[in-house]
Amino acid sequence: MSNYYAHTPNQDGQWHSLSAHLSKVAGRASKLAGKLGTPQLGNYGGLWHDLGKYNPDFQAYLQACAQNQAVKEKVPHAKYGALLAFQKCQPLAPMIYGHHSGLPNMADLQNRLAEVDRVTYEHIKGLAKADGIDLDPSADFQKELTSIASPELDIATCKLNTELFLRLLFSCLVDADYLDTESHFDPTAAAQRGQYPCLQQLWSAFAANQTQLMANSLNTPVNTVRKDVYHHCLTTAKEPQGVFRLAVPTGGGKTRSSLAFALQHALTHGLDRVIVAVPYTSIIEQTVAVYREILGEDTVLEHHSAVQTDFQNEDDARSLQACARLAAQNWDAPLIVTTTVQLFESLFANRPSRCRKLHNIVNSVIILDEVQTLPLKLLAPILSVLKTLVARYRVTVVLCTATQPALAGTTPYLEGFDNVRDIIPPEEAQQQFCTLKRVNYEQLPILWSWQDLVADLKQQHQALVVVNTRKDALAILDALGEEERDRQFHLSTLLYGAHRQAVLQEVRDRLRNNQPCWLISTQVVEAGVDLDFPVVYRAMGPLDRIVQAAGRCNREGQRSSLGRVVIFDPQEGRTPQGEYCTAVETTRTLLRQAMVDLNDPTVFQRYFQQLYQVHDLDTEKIQQYRQAFNFPEVAQRFRLIEDHTYPVVIVPDQAKNKDEHNQVKQLIRRIQQRGLRAKEIRALQPYLVNLRTKEFHDTEHLRELIAAGLWAWQGDYDPLKGIAIATSPIVADPSDLIF
Repeated sequence: MSNYYAHTPNQDGQWHSLSAHLSKVAGRASKLAGKLGTPQLGNYGGLWHDLGKYNPDFQAYLQACAQNQAVKEKVPHAKYGALLAFQKCQPLAPMIYGHHSGLPNMADLQNRLAEVDRVTYEHIKGLAKADGIDLDPSADFQKELTSIASPELDIATCKLNTELFLRLLFSCLVDADYLDTESHFDPTAAAQRGQYPCLQQLWSAFAANQTQLMANSLNTPVNTVRKDVYHHCLTTAKEPQGVFRLAVPTGGGKTRSSLAFALQHALTHGLDRVIVAVPYTSIIEQTVAVYREILGEDTVLEHHSAVQTDFQNEDDARSLQACARLAAQNWDAPLIVTTTVQLFESLFANRPSRCRKLHNIVNSVIILDEVQTLPLKLLAPILSVLKTLVARYRVTVVLCTATQPALAGTTPYLEGFDNVRDIIPPEEAQQQFCTLKRVNYEQLPILWSWQDLVADLKQQHQALVVVNTRKDALAILDALGEEERDRQFHLSTLLYGAHRQAVLQEVRDRLRNNQPCWLISTQVVEAGVDLDFPVVYRAMGPLDRIVQAAGRCNREGQRSSLGRVVIFDPQEGRTPQGEYCTAVETTRTLLRQAMVDLNDPTVFQRYFQQLYQVHDLDTEKIQQYRQAFNFPEVAQRFRLIEDHTYPVVIVPDQAKNKDEHNQVKQLIRRIQQRGLRAKEIRALQPYLVNLRTKEFHDTEHLRELIAAGLWAWQGDYDPLKGIAIATSPIVADPSDLIF
């Protein structure tokens, strides 16, 4: 029995054998890396990652920790395994060096390893070898190294491919290490993993639900289009893997049919999972609700960082009894709904907890819902990574939106996808848009003040107003005044998720019952929210956002006349700066041209082509740093949301909803007593509002820390306007994307 240990005793008093840990991590990492075609690389990465724990100083450190003795400083161990890897197989060096601290800058790594004490290093190797650890890679190991390179490609592409491979291999090691460590410290949590239904079970549930839906659907033009879309999705799902485009008019059943395509495509090609990435809070809430209604409550892994779990090192995570690692999901479920921010910031991250899930993107279908919302400034690196995943790692990408961006082909300003297949033939798609034409657009020739808008709005029985910022939405509510407050509603990220859902439900009820209703909203309402107003006012914005807002007008096409969409330029409004402003100006230019039909889906190709020409699609030079293998710099620069947000829990008003109030208070007490657990995190998500950095620091006196990365809000919360400081609403305008 080996006397060397990887970790201190667990709750049962059992030490974690070092040789057993290395062996088990090697086995897990080898299996995971097999999906990359490099099982031996995974094996040796796992076998060597904790080699430095053979250091007698580290063993003494563990003994002191186990006996609760004061420890002056930690004993680094990752550098010894990294040095062995650097000598034997350089691709393994950065992942071993960074399996706690994060992938390093390769330019710095050699200098850091040069500082390793060679006497200690040789002693560690001798102890490890005597304990049965294989320090000499096999011939198969060398063959896998050769397979990483692609000599037929240019040098830049080879570097980018290698950079992504190293991230995926790093993910295999980190997840294998976390899982084995979890099985030692928290076997109960480990046993709870992998209990989701398989893809075949999901498809069986889906097919049964679809049969029932079809049997009960009326023969309307909308339902005819939905049936055609569904049929094309099932037929095209049998085609080979690659990149697909699903252009469906608003109301055409895109959410359901895209899932049908993904499930069938995954089953046809033996893939592991379906990953649905959506941009907006409102969409992820609604998409998950739709999926669970179709498939069942416990079938969908919903993952976005409403609660932060990106710890600086493994020891910090372990201090929370490994519970937070469960929240940092490794995506080992067959159906995942996440956000574009979570997906892509993970793909460009260097921290272990963010990278852990990446290997599970291999062998998958990725649905990019509302794909036109991908940020222009990061579009080049995003497409680069997606193209590599498709070409090398058995990933299929589905580009979903009614307003398709121009992502196919290579131009002087964008290296798009080489081959994009339309799930619905373009001619038929254009006919579907014509069939589902439900609105007329009016572009006002003059600027409108808020009072002008309110004067026109008050002539409407029911109407939706969509503006560009939260500040503008609140200004319109102020202009409406206290009169007729009962018909005024507001949607933005100033409201917590459950409150937004309650507002949406009341608005839907009023629309259905023909009751007066004015909804003032930011962009959270523009995509994926099923509302049907007779009139929509949209502040001048990006062309795709205008058309998305129009999708909330006469949505079902059952009104006696076409809906009315009014495009207005606010006299007092503010246009967000950066690429949003660029998109607004491009829209203005396009709308000045004659014969622009916003009901024609081809207009968006022209719009996005013009937009791509006037905007740098890699403003942060991500590709340059990727080629230099500077992982920390890439992670720092790749931010879909530039200003980080911090989640605060809103406790519902006890007078208005006693049950919800008590439920949230009980969840908070439970977390305070035993720390964060996945179940509590999921239960709290509907009650979170994210504060930006400035708001967060300004409100220290208005919130209480209840767990690492999570606070309870103790300030004001207005039933109409949402979270507020000293009765004044927070008007700083973060994007309505969440991560």
